[in-house]
This record gives sequence, C-alpha cells and structure tokens, in this order.
Amino acid sequence: MLAKMIWMVMITLLFASHTLCRNPGLKARVTQKALDYGRQVGVQVLQQKLREIHIPDFSGSAHVSVIGNVHYKITGMRIEDFGLPQSAVGFYVGTGIKLSIDNAYIHIHGNWRVKYLFIKDSGSFDLSVSRLSISEAIGMNRDATGRPSVRSATCKANIGNLDIKFHGGGSWLYNLFSSSLENPIRSSLNREICPKVSSAINGLEQHLKTIQVSSRVDKYAEIEYSLVNPIAITNIFMDLDFKGEFYSVAQHKEPPFSPPPVSLPKQADHMMYLGLSDFFANSAGFAYYGAGALQVNITDDMIPKQYPIRLNTSSFGALVPQVRKLYPNMLMLMNLHANREPVLKAAPNNITVQALGAIDAFAILPNSSLAPLFVLDIFASVSAKMAISKMKLIGSLKLNSLHLSLGHSDVGHFKVASLQGILNLAIKIVVLPKINARLANGFPLPTVDHLSFVNPLVKVNQDILVIATDIHYGS
Repeated sequence: MLAKMIWMVMITLLFASHTLCRNPGLKARVTQKALDYGRQVGVQVLQQKLREIHIPDFSGSAHVSVIGNVHYKITGMRIEDFGLPQSAVGFYVGTGIKLSIDNAYIHIHGNWRVKYLFIKDSGSFDLSVSRLSISEAIGMNRDATGRPSVRSATCKANIGNLDIKFHGGGSWLYNLFSSSLENPIRSSLNREICPKVSSAINGLEQHLKTIQVSSRVDKYAEIEYSLVNPIAITNIFMDLDFKGEFYSVAQHKEPPFSPPPVSLPKQADHMMYLGLSDFFANSAGFAYYGAGALQVNITDDMIPKQYPIRLNTSSFGALVPQVRKLYPNMLMLMNLHANREPVLKAAPNNITVQALGAIDAFAILPNSSLAPLFVLDIFASVSAKMAISKMKLIGSLKLNSLHLSLGHSDVGHFKVASLQGILNLAIKIVVLPKINARLANGFPLPTVDHLSFVNPLVKVNQDILVIATDIHYGS
C-alpha cells in the first residue's frame, strides 16, 4: 500500500512538472556563436582571477646523498605569468555550459633558504608549470526571483609538469632536491585553482542579477520579464523563456488570452535570437486599455495652421449644417477613445493592428463647457514597423484604413461619409504622431549590464517577431 502511494505521488509530481510549464511572451535563444564570443571575454576574466592565486610559504627537509639532510624554506612565491592558450566552451545538455582549458602554463618566482650542517644559504628560484588542464561544468537554472542563475557544478584541475630552477648560492647542489618541492607546490595549486574558477563564475552570477525582471515603461504600464520555465539546454543552443507580459501599473490583471507557442529559426548564424509573440504586444494593449490610456482629446490648436480645415463649427458646418446652425462660430473638441483593447497580428513581413473605438464630438461653449454633437463608431486598421535601438524595441504606425458609422447624434441624422476626409486627416496629423512619439521611446528588452546588441535584424513571421543579433560586452 505504501509503495502504491509513493508511486502515485511520483506520477502526480511528474504530471505537475509538465503542466506548470507555460508559453512565454518572449523566448531568447543563445547559440554556440555566443558561447565562443563569451569564451574570449570569460577567459580573460578567468586568467586575471587565476593570477590572484596565493601559494603559502612552506618548509621541510630533504635527504641529499653525500651531504645528508638539508632543511629548506620556500617563501614569497608569486605568479608572474598565467597563460590559457587553448580553451573551448560548449553546451552541456540539460545542465548548462562546459569549459575546458588545455596546455595552460604558470610561471612562478620565489625565494629559498637552506641549512645543512653548519652552512646556510639562500637565493631565488623559477618554477614553470606546463600541461595544466582545467575542466569546469557550469550549471544554469532560474533563481527564486525569476532570473537566470549560474553555479559551479563540477571543477577539475590537473597539473602536468613542474620544472624548478634555483638561482644564487650553490644552486647546482640545490637542484638535486627540487623533486622534494614538487608535491607541496602541486597540492597548493590544485587547492587554489578550482576556487578561483568558482569565484569567476560567481562574478558572472552577479551580472545576471542585474537583469531587470520588471521594467517600468511609463506611468501606465510595466513589463515583466521573469523566467517562466526552467532553462532548456541542448547540445547546440540554450533557450530562456521570459514571461514578456505588460501589466497596468495600477493593477496586475491577466488578459483573457494566453501566449501561443514561440518557435525560433533553426539557423545559428547569429549569437542570439529573440522571439516576441503577438501576446507581447496584445498584453500591452490590454494593459494600456485597462489603465484608461487609450484616449486622446483633439482640439483645433493641434492641427497645423496651414491646413484649411479647422476643428470648429464653421468648418464642420460645411459637412454637417446642423452643427453650424446650432452652435455658430465655436471651437470643437473630439475625444478619440478605444472601446476595447487593440489587437495586433503578425504575418510574414507584415504587422497589422486593428482597433475599435469611438469619436465623441463636442462644441466648446463660451463658458468652456461642452455640448455633445455626435458619436462616431470607428474601426481602424494600421500597419506597424518594428526595429531595435539601444536595447529597446521601437516602432511606428501608419494608417491603412478608417471605417466610420454613426453611433449617436444630438444634431440630427447626417451622412457620415462626408466626415471621412477630415477625420482621416486628424488621425494622420494628430493622433498617429502622438502614438509614434511614444513608440519611438521604445520598450526595454531583458538585458545584462554592459551587454549590447550588434547589427540586430528584425523579421516578421507568422504570429512572431524574430530578432537576430550578435552581442558585445563592454563598458
């Protein structure tokens, strides 16, 4: 009975582990090309760390034929050169990253003192370590905050050859007991190397902690970029699934739609690929709509002075005579607002946004109060272009079509088609420039301090925006 219960619990946990995985709004893929670039940067950091190895002083005695016991003391050892000429890095399936270093070398300088019989002597020595190899497995996962994390999984160091040359005093004699010094120095290096490698990895962990899992966009919205699934690691790439979802600052409310699966191209020509699903943008529309941000007032002073059509009852009177008759020589105000969240759809080489809303038209009375004129229901289709600038996703919109229908009128029935031209103009010269100015500010993508994109390419596929880019690390 107990065995059966344990078996059922195991099955339940296994099933839960699969059901807890969710589709991301943003998927990031790191390729072997990125690892090769990171190896160049990482080996420099590792080399600097290994130069910090401290080899403690030690003493002992050795028996030298003819002379007998020689008591020695080795002090002041310091690393003058540490070379890592051959290194390789690759993905460690299911675990993280594997790093291997071969034919490394160390040059160490130190001081010696000896005493035998009634004679004391001293001098210096040079120690050369060759055929040093280091293998390190770096485990990757997500931490409690939803950020990627790294740890040293396994580390092994193997000291190849040690060659000691003494200088000063009777160095010809002291070279005879150099083999007695090899084991203490070899042991000391073996104890120090892997902790220094782990220290370098901890430095990488500190950089990963700089990833902003929540980025404030403006007073209305923020983006959450926490990891929603364990990091997936194959032998050729590593995938990170970020939530990639906008929320209203006032209320974290989930939209009534879910992110679809995100698939990335199989090519590995770039260091990194980012896939943004429609969900990313549509969650933004849901957040901004819920925050009441998808509305704008249009007044006459927003229309460039060179345009002959003005936002007043005189101009509109030519199209809707009742307006000029009821409210002669008055300025007007139009409130354009969404009736629901806009919907973005990505198709090959094309992004369209469809929006349902209304325009409430008012006459501005002499006492500054508003007299309702009419309400127009609108359906707008716009095309979008996206690009990357300074680690942000930027965009611009262009009006494709605008369909109007009369929702309500306080000035009697009129033909809506007569207003098509002036409203097209108002949206093109007032509304879209405002939206495009906001889109030009960009939306931050998840990144690490001092990391930047190099020559990013943006391609629109079915239901997904793919960014292919190389990366650069530097201050």
